[in-house]
Amino acid sequence: MRAGETAIGHTARLLGGAFVTLLGCATTPTHGAGPAPTAPVPRSVRFVYLVSADRPVRQDFIDAIANAAQHVQRFYARELGGPTFGLNRPVVEVARSDKPATWFYAHDSGSHKDQWGFDNGLSEAKRLVGAGYNQEFIWVIYSDGPGNSGRGGGRIAVMPEDDLLGLVGQHPTQKDPRRWVYGLSHELGHALGLAHPDDNDQVPDAVMGAGFYACFARARPACTSGLCDACELTEADRATLRASPFIREAGAVRRPATWTRLYRVAPGTR
Repeated sequence: MRAGETAIGHTARLLGGAFVTLLGCATTPTHGAGPAPTAPVPRSVRFVYLVSADRPVRQDFIDAIANAAQHVQRFYARELGGPTFGLNRPVVEVARSDKPATWFYAHDSGSHKDQWGFDNGLSEAKRLVGAGYNQEFIWVIYSDGPGNSGRGGGRIAVMPEDDLLGLVGQHPTQKDPRRWVYGLSHELGHALGLAHPDDNDQVPDAVMGAGFYACFARARPACTSGLCDACELTEADRATLRASPFIREAGAVRRPATWTRLYRVAPGTR
């Protein structure tokens, strides 16, 4: 990172300017304050930043989620020859939980321990913003609960604090935010119905395999503008996405509004 450069500006430079920095994001403090919330965009991908009761709302996390969402949207458009998923307005919905951060990955949800973070994040997002399986939306839920494993499937993806820190260049070991942007493309792919490739060795740059760890550091041959990294979707991925009701023509061209919406749970409610 260059002297005086913000984490978001650092990521934008790494991605060659394709990672658009959103400025002036205004937060609506409650349902009853500020501009009236707009109806959710049908068949859109809705990004939720789930803030624990003992953690502050971080504007850098909001900006990074919005930027990552738009970068992955453009990546899908490149791989599909134009069509991509649509984003909700606002791009990021901020939901304030009454649970402490440790609850999200430590509370026994009744399933395997590796599933607790997914189950608890989805449970809170369902309670606060109405997220759920197989709706007319794809939900991507970023929780600030300390965890290190994102999961996706059934039109849902849940991402832990590790991914938020990664998006702003503050992960303790994997410092390049692009690794976390393409980690989002991997879990979002699962939410959209994509599977892991049969043989990772045959498709080393496939984001649905292990490619998202390093494909961004390799250049695409003869590429001189736009997204020139080597990350890719396989032909099977592209066929699945073209048949998805969530993929629309030229979705990336229509840039959504950049404000956020904040949901706050009332004291004593569950």
